[in-house]
Amino acid sequence: MRSGIKILVGTPGNGPVVQRQRIYLYRLKMWLNKGDAVQWRSPSRLMARARLEDNGETPIPDLRVDREHLIPGLFYGIEGMRIGGTRKLPISPHLAFAKRGVPGVIPADAVLVAEIGVLGERKFHEVNGHH
Repeated sequence: MRSGIKILVGTPGNGPVVQRQRIYLYRLKMWLNKGDAVQWRSPSRLMARARLEDNGETPIPDLRVDREHLIPGLFYGIEGMRIGGTRKLPISPHLAFAKRGVPGVIPADAVLVAEIGVLGERKFHEVNGHH
């Protein structure tokens, strides 16, 4: 596990180990450091296909495991996870959205707590609507 990443709570899962450059379906919930749940009004650009649950507090995106699609805190935080597993991670601003934040959703320099669950692997054709 990369320096600066700490697991608060976790369940290992019993599926295959998550691998870089593959696409997985996640259940993601984030809180600001004061405990307020992050509420997404609409899926962000990297989560354009995400389904939103719990009044926008829980996006269900399918994202590739790479630095382009995951913020660094999640990219490093899911290392070693298995499908079916969950982790709760504190994420410092430099491993999250830094000074830019997410306008109207996450303030600049916000410390986040993220709970991520890996629901399953998605195949390219499933993600792009081909059968």
